Amino acid sequence: MIFAPLRLLKRVFLPRSLMGRVFGVFAATMLLLLAAGLGMFYRYQYLQHIEETQDNALMLVEAVIQPIEESVVIGDYDTVKRTLGKMLVKSPFNRAQFLEVGGGAISLEAQDSQHAAPPDWFTALIVERFYDVNRVITVGGKDYGVMRLSFDVTKLAAQLWQLIIETAAVASVLASASLLMMRVLLRRWLDRLGGLRAFEHDVAAGLVTAEAPLHDDAPLEIQEAILAVNRGTASLRVQYGERIELLMNSLVQHKSAMDQAAIVSEIDVDGRIVVVNDQFIANSGLSRDEVVGQPLAHLTIPGPLPAWAPGPNVWKGDVMIAGRDRTLQWHRTIVPMFDAGDTVRYICIDIDITERKAFERTILATARRENLIAELGRVALTATDLHHVFREAIQAAAAGLDAPSAALFSLEPAPIGRSLVIRAGSGALASATGFALDCPLGPMPQQEPADLLRPLFATVGAAYQVRSSVDACVICTESPFGVLGVFSDDARQFGADDRNFLRSIAHILATTIERHTAQQRLTYLAQYDALTDLPNRRYLSESLDLAIGAAAAQARRTGVMFIDLDHFKKVNDMLGHGVGDQLLVLATKRLQACARPGDLVARLGGDEFALILPDVVEDGDIAVLCTSIIDALAAPFLLQGQQLFVSASIGIARYPEDGASAEELLKSADTAMYAAKHNGRGNFQFFSAAMHDATTQRIKLEAELHQALERREFLLHYQPKLDLATGKTSGFEALLRWNHPQRGLVPPLEFISVLEDTGLIIAVGEWVVAEVCRQLGAWRADGFPIVPVAINLSARQLEQDDLAATIEQIVTASGIAPALLEFELTESMLMVNPDAAVAILGRIKALGMRLSIDDFGTGYSSLAYLKRFPLDALKIDRTFVRDLPHDSDDAAITRAVINLAHSLNLKVVAEGVENLEQLCELKRFGCDEIQGYYVDRPLVPARCFIRADSAPLLGMQRDAALAM
Repeated sequence: MIFAPLRLLKRVFLPRSLMGRVFGVFAATMLLLLAAGLGMFYRYQYLQHIEETQDNALMLVEAVIQPIEESVVIGDYDTVKRTLGKMLVKSPFNRAQFLEVGGGAISLEAQDSQHAAPPDWFTALIVERFYDVNRVITVGGKDYGVMRLSFDVTKLAAQLWQLIIETAAVASVLASASLLMMRVLLRRWLDRLGGLRAFEHDVAAGLVTAEAPLHDDAPLEIQEAILAVNRGTASLRVQYGERIELLMNSLVQHKSAMDQAAIVSEIDVDGRIVVVNDQFIANSGLSRDEVVGQPLAHLTIPGPLPAWAPGPNVWKGDVMIAGRDRTLQWHRTIVPMFDAGDTVRYICIDIDITERKAFERTILATARRENLIAELGRVALTATDLHHVFREAIQAAAAGLDAPSAALFSLEPAPIGRSLVIRAGSGALASATGFALDCPLGPMPQQEPADLLRPLFATVGAAYQVRSSVDACVICTESPFGVLGVFSDDARQFGADDRNFLRSIAHILATTIERHTAQQRLTYLAQYDALTDLPNRRYLSESLDLAIGAAAAQARRTGVMFIDLDHFKKVNDMLGHGVGDQLLVLATKRLQACARPGDLVARLGGDEFALILPDVVEDGDIAVLCTSIIDALAAPFLLQGQQLFVSASIGIARYPEDGASAEELLKSADTAMYAAKHNGRGNFQFFSAAMHDATTQRIKLEAELHQALERREFLLHYQPKLDLATGKTSGFEALLRWNHPQRGLVPPLEFISVLEDTGLIIAVGEWVVAEVCRQLGAWRADGFPIVPVAINLSARQLEQDDLAATIEQIVTASGIAPALLEFELTESMLMVNPDAAVAILGRIKALGMRLSIDDFGTGYSSLAYLKRFPLDALKIDRTFVRDLPHDSDDAAITRAVINLAHSLNLKVVAEGVENLEQLCELKRFGCDEIQGYYVDRPLVPARCFIRADSAPLLGMQRDAALAM
């Protein structure tokens, strides 16, 4: 039935005569080749024309690009316009534009050319191959604009279309002439085959010796064909009998082979089985008595496809067969057998495909599972929600095992041991999220805890009516996370492939959980301090921005505190960083205890903390909070069996008066905090404009100090010391001065602390030692009597392990006797790390230099350490000398210090002596030397020995003697 239209088409269009058919084949072949040739020719012309057009266009662009670049650089856009206009003439472009960077544009269009319009589809093909030419005009690295040229695709299409029309016309004329000539020749040659009609009649009449007539003027092929027909006729006569016998033998052999290779049965016209071969019986497991006479449909299990019914057509399809022991799947072909046009029986040929179909199902199931694993892996890599991955995992597990339910159990802490909690479920367990197995668990093994957890699934089965299950443990690097379980409503045996698939899902879950945990940890570390668990500087800045935004929206104030632990570095240096970290943790707890609800405590780094105050009403409230923080941090910290004391310096900045952004407020609070440090530490300061000015001035001062040493702006003044026993100059104290290029001499109190804070004091201190040695050498060369010179050492210098070696190198290079140098240190410097100070001072003392304590009595002295230091002298601070002889307390302290020093064989020097009464009192107490304005002010080197040799000192001595 399906071939009827094709047969009708042949009868209508296929010529009946040989000449017509040969002529038709020739004509069709020639036309086909002509069409192919024209197509290739047209394609070649099409591509060559496009390529030539594009090459010409690019050459044209390269030709005009230089004059356009030159014109654009000098701003001559008229020349640009003329150049573009000339280029459009006789070019493949119909539009030229120059688009300036600033937004201006020059646009020209060519005049429309008169061409026959080609079809729209052909024009569309041309449009696809041409794009606008865009050329950036760049000169000297600067972009001036873009030159854009648009092709005239209509003109190009018309040219190509005209070529096609002309070529087709010539080809049509030549083809027509060839066909006419071919038809004439074929008619003459094929007329010689007319003799075959008589041969046909003879053969049909049963004339065995009939032969086809042969003409000498017939073409060679026709002669050979007629001869072949005659030879074939003769051969057929001989072989006809043999072929019949051979065909019968072949049919017998084919039937035998079919019986061996296939399951064969014979069906009558009513659809009942008449005969079956041995393969049918062996494969189905049924006997012939059970099969023969039964309708074929009774052995077939109904399926989704239409069943076979008796009919004249061949039927093919896959069927399910109910065998004795199992269900079989056969590929069936039923062929009707005809006699005189009627169906008399059917031959049913079956091929057992049961194992092949099982293998195919296994392959499809494996591929499906691999796709599920790959898709879950993709989701796990991109998802940020861990619970979403859990849901996808249990759905993939259930789908891959064709099970109705699945669940992910996690090990959670329980009052005793741990228990299983459903984190995600599907099917019957979809609503069981959070369901906990009320079975506390002991310690879990690292590798396969599912063996211990599997008995607990009975609880799940009882609660949700599941009859069988399979599970896989989700094991992370640190510890088991839980179990992934798949549940079935029927008693089902899960195989090794099922368990391997579930383990793959569990492995993806474990990897995802580990990555999610690591990402959470990274996110936490990006916003929190690992030691104290406080928000870090980044989180603080973001939170402060939010607090400022909320305050601005509600027209209220907010603020931030900078809190710095004073002398924390000493704790690290003396007791180690471990103790320092413990101190920071304890300080954090005290800060959190002091913070109000809603306040945010953060650690900025080191010993610096910050506190955001989201709602600030009055400065007095902030002052109360600062006082409580200072008091809390001032309380002793008990660490490693000893009490440690620190104080806190706090700077406060408020919005909106001290800054409009987080950055400004933090900067202001930092400035206020340093002001608190400069104000004696252990206090708080509100930010003010004056602090900002001071900070600006300090930054400027630091920058100038960095250059002062290189510019040789530092110099030394020398203040003499007077020996009260002889009345002569016993030595000098070298005092650092800074001769600023614009300001002149800068007071030491203004820049010495900056040198200390910036660390420049190290380099400047070395310069001072070298300069004193140089000056002593100069005095010696000038013939002046040499007396010792005292040099002040800073705390930073005392921290240098190579301090003694540096001093030795400088002194040795200068050639000055070490005994001419004396180094003064303060009590507070020595008590930071007394043991280290004893070692360093011992090395300096071993070089032959003198050591003395400056400002004695103002620090936290320890007599136990004092006697360990290799000292030569004590200097009484000016605060005890200032009110002599009128203040009895100062007099008693001064006398006690002098007696103490003498008992330790130390010389005593009193500072700040400004009048004769103070001199006489000190001499009466037994003081050895004095220093102060009454003796002389600090002097430039040139005046030191002029003053030392002058009469006033002798007069002073005489006056003092007379007074006593």
